Amino acid sequence: MSTLWAALEGIPDHRTKKGRRYELASIATLSLAAMLSGANDLRAIFRWGRRLTPKGLEMLGIKRRKAPCHATYHYVFREIAVDDLARALGGVVPAGAPGHVILDGKRLRGSHDDTSPGVHVLQAFSTRLQATIGSLVAPPESGEVVEALKLVKDLPLAGAIVTGDAAFTFAPLAAAIREAGGDYFFFVKGNQPELEAELAHAFGDDSPLAARQPPRAGRRQDRSARSQTPRGH
Repeated sequence: MSTLWAALEGIPDHRTKKGRRYELASIATLSLAAMLSGANDLRAIFRWGRRLTPKGLEMLGIKRRKAPCHATYHYVFREIAVDDLARALGGVVPAGAPGHVILDGKRLRGSHDDTSPGVHVLQAFSTRLQATIGSLVAPPESGEVVEALKLVKDLPLAGAIVTGDAAFTFAPLAAAIREAGGDYFFFVKGNQPELEAELAHAFGDDSPLAARQPPRAGRRQDRSARSQTPRGH
């Protein structure tokens, strides 16, 4: 397992050397610490950092006597690719088999504004490790299944059980999970009637869906004939 500091040091820094007064890993670590302390925007992160003592700043790799200004956070985070940050944080995962892996996508809170539709991230969360073991940024209009297929190919799924909602009922995704040594359990909802009917037919009377399917014509005729037969004959 990588340390948080080592993971953040691996994020590509696209700033010119002339403007690097603070290391990228230091700015990111300070920001994460501030958010864990309740800061929910850049101005709150700035105020939290400015209250740190020189010794506290040094523990975050900052040798200056003051934390970065508000504008520094704005420009630094604007240049960080979301995928790079997601990969870095995904690397801070305890070692071990993932067990149950949940696929789910969420729009990041506060990422939507007048110029951006927001950042939608697809994540794979291990309940055994209690950590995200992989994540990808999905386009806002995506149904997530294409990104999920790409994501599972990079995950250690041997012996794992992958679950997800109806959006992930995609044959190539199921095949990729099986090829990686895992199993899957995806939910099928009533908004996919054809798929639901096919599953009910495939499992027959053993399927709980069978009771929800309309009876076939042959069965209706059999029931009608039985109802017309006099009792005792």
